[in-house]
Amino acid sequence: MKASHTIKLETARLCPVTIGDGIIEQLERHFDFTEYSSMVLITDTTVNRLYGQSVLQRLKATGKKVSLFTLPTGERAKSLSTVERGYQFLLANNIDRKGLICSLGGGVVGDTAGYIAASYLRGIDYIQLPTTLLAQVDSSIGGKVGVNFEGKKNMVGSFYQPQAVIGDVALLQSLPPAEMRNGLAEVIKYGIAMDEGLYRLLDRKQDGEFTTPELADIVLRCCRLKAGIVEADETERTGKRAILNFGHTVGHALEAVTKFRGCRHGEAVAVGIIAVAKISQQLGMLEPSDVQGIKNQLQKFGLPTSCQRVSPDGLINAIRFDKKTTLGQTRWVLLKGIGKGVTNQPVEENVVRKVLMELCR
Repeated sequence: MKASHTIKLETARLCPVTIGDGIIEQLERHFDFTEYSSMVLITDTTVNRLYGQSVLQRLKATGKKVSLFTLPTGERAKSLSTVERGYQFLLANNIDRKGLICSLGGGVVGDTAGYIAASYLRGIDYIQLPTTLLAQVDSSIGGKVGVNFEGKKNMVGSFYQPQAVIGDVALLQSLPPAEMRNGLAEVIKYGIAMDEGLYRLLDRKQDGEFTTPELADIVLRCCRLKAGIVEADETERTGKRAILNFGHTVGHALEAVTKFRGCRHGEAVAVGIIAVAKISQQLGMLEPSDVQGIKNQLQKFGLPTSCQRVSPDGLINAIRFDKKTTLGQTRWVLLKGIGKGVTNQPVEENVVRKVLMELCR
């Protein structure tokens, strides 16, 4: 049996998060499929070409009826029209309340498949089989599901925990460099906002290459960080979960302004991270040397630290629609030092504008 580690994420329902190398080949060892009447594998065209058929065969080996629903690749598939097509597919394949959705892919697939599961027949079970670094360390964990709407990121969705998350780091070997960088932005987020030790570990890395054991350790470390936050604030009621949004206020605004074209989520978050670092410095909370260190780390891993040719006013308008904005007041996640993120921070718009003008110059 392949080596693996399981985190018992305890929320409204128990959701084991299992991380290992090669464990996609042993799905039945990590999840009990016996109680389900049938299954639907939801993936996108790229992942289907790489892993779809092998996972489909693993699922069929359980003796259940298994259907395949394929999404187009990319953020634009994360829409209500895709969800509607999903409902039609489930109905056409007679999926009942004992059906199981298996989400195989990155964040777009996981968020969309999860929302279909949460809303079809008022909720059926699903599991996450994340195939990207970003999904394994972040989006597959915590039960946030949903789609974009009217150009706004994740505006329609729910909190709906999967029955299990099974992350196979062997799948990361097929990721193109741009997609690895996309996930590394989220890893760096954890280090800067929550775990100085992780930040220093990444700082000591001389290049952007990681061995499979190194990746397994990093993914497991990030999963533990996120699991602890989600357990404390599953549905964002106490404010503790807001720390996970570090870098995402400007990041989501940048995605919206660029209409989800030409700017990957991790790249947008990287710009959001440097923006927050600079805002924190402007407010006297962070040393200039720390801001420079954050910038150096992002650049070392090939991530952007500016967004030339983007309108600062466009970003500010998009921030006003951010889900963390209440009664016209955006609450920011800022820094009091490396690994010391602080939530629920008000920031005057003139400070935000000054930083964004610098980044957009």
